[in-house]
Amino acid sequence: MHPDHWAPPAKAPTAAQRTERRALSKIGTGFAVASVWFWSMLNAALEQPAEGDVEILAAVVGFSAAALVATSMLWRRRYPLLVCLGAAALGVVLPIGSLGALIAFSWVVRRHPVRPILVAGGATLLATAASLRRDGGRTGSQVIWSATSSDGTYSSMTWIGYVILALVAIALATGVGLLRRYAANAAEARSLAAAEATRADTLTTEAAFMRTELSRQEERDLIAREMHDTVAHHLSVLSLHASALEVGSDDDAVGEAARSMRTSARTALDEMHGLIHSLRAGAEHYAGTPAALADLPRLLDDARSAGLDVSGTVFVQEAEQAPDALNRAVYRVVQESLTNVVKHAPGARADVDVRARPGQGVDVVVRNALPADGTSATMPGAGAGLVGMQERCEALNGTFSAGAQDGRFVVTAHLPWAVDPA
Repeated sequence: MHPDHWAPPAKAPTAAQRTERRALSKIGTGFAVASVWFWSMLNAALEQPAEGDVEILAAVVGFSAAALVATSMLWRRRYPLLVCLGAAALGVVLPIGSLGALIAFSWVVRRHPVRPILVAGGATLLATAASLRRDGGRTGSQVIWSATSSDGTYSSMTWIGYVILALVAIALATGVGLLRRYAANAAEARSLAAAEATRADTLTTEAAFMRTELSRQEERDLIAREMHDTVAHHLSVLSLHASALEVGSDDDAVGEAARSMRTSARTALDEMHGLIHSLRAGAEHYAGTPAALADLPRLLDDARSAGLDVSGTVFVQEAEQAPDALNRAVYRVVQESLTNVVKHAPGARADVDVRARPGQGVDVVVRNALPADGTSATMPGAGAGLVGMQERCEALNGTFSAGAQDGRFVVTAHLPWAVDPA
């Protein structure tokens, strides 16, 4: 998705920014409490006479209501509608002004839908009108919205001025609330845009991954077809020739060799079919001949039947608990090592030592004498066998080495065998 279609993802606020916001919030709350307290006390003080028991009681009630409205500003954000209606009701019946109701009303506009806004707006307008009506009924210096002329006389606003003042106060509170509402909506929209952008990026990544997987699957299908049409065909032909030689020969040694050749070809053909299925269906669906630690004695017996001089020591504890990947890796290392002996040192004796124990891992050592004439191979090879063994070991976080030591070719491998905590 084109990045120009989305706003940039919103960054999470830092610790310094969060501290700054909390400080500003506390300052705003303190200013609201102080300003409402001052304005309410001023209105209450100007309304009450200075003497008489009833007047003193009324003054106490007015000052207490002023303190109550000022304190309610602490909850103007959490419960704006309740605070606004309460402050407006007190402002109507008591001379404490309507500043508290106006401040709370701005938060009603910020947080509530239309109907609560209309109710709170009507209550706030009524409290503002009552407050201005009281101010207009005072005389002299008791009038808040008045001016003093040069000769010491006071002039107050007309009723039109009070109406305009009330409408301006309501409009200002509404405007502040709308600004807060739009700012919150914009922040939410940016957050949603960032989430959608992240989701789009994820979908794009997944799509790219799927395209890569499809491309790899096409390559695997191609390789599988080529293997089936070439290697598998030749193995099948080899198996047929071996069967014919086994049936048609009167020499027991030739028949035994042909039978061993046919068995090896059949096993290789089964392995090839398993690899072809794995290429087409995925590595997790491998359907070849089982390759496990428990099959190592059979592998050594098959090598002896094929004419290889093999001495083997296989010591495995709890072979049935070995992971499949470990089973295949160890089996293939031993199998490939014996194949290399046949290819590069025919007639040499191979010594195989395998020791496996859960928690301690698997140690494999395969030794064979080097050819006496100094040649390194009698059959073609590209060294892929050693590379493959090393890759298998490294894929399991194991170690692998192969090379000449004291006139012998030695293959050593160690693969970890983790114990399942369960």
